[in-house]
Amino acid sequence: MRIITIMITIGVLGLPMATTAHAEAGTSVASPDDCDGNGVMGRFRAVGSGASFDYRGRRVELQNESIFDRYSRAEIKSGRQSGDRVWVDRSHRRFPADRKGIIGRTEAEARGWKQCGPFTWRTQSVFNNYYAARACARIGGTSKCGKWYLD
Repeated sequence: MRIITIMITIGVLGLPMATTAHAEAGTSVASPDDCDGNGVMGRFRAVGSGASFDYRGRRVELQNESIFDRYSRAEIKSGRQSGDRVWVDRSHRRFPADRKGIIGRTEAEARGWKQCGPFTWRTQSVFNNYYAARACARIGGTSKCGKWYLD
């Protein structure tokens, strides 16, 4: 079964600013072009506080690059099985520089978002400087996302 959620964010002038079709993994509406950094090298660390999560025997991580601190990605770190998919969502609009940490779902999604993926075990990277990101996975036919995180 294919589920699609469409979100439209209206800007100050009343014009559509961002329209995001968020499809369940397996029917990708995204491509590596929807990611910001294909093949970003660096040292990535897992984000805690609910941004990374355990689901159906898998560890799904939102990871932030820690040297330059400009990119995030998602990875099924353990328990991966054939058919699993992972993607990372990133907000379209920036947050103020003084905001950090977990961001509420309503607040993050009100800014619109794009989807990088799905991929089989690790996504390409998205630019995270003042943008919220979250890791999502489709496992055993069910999708789950972690909390939105602002680095």
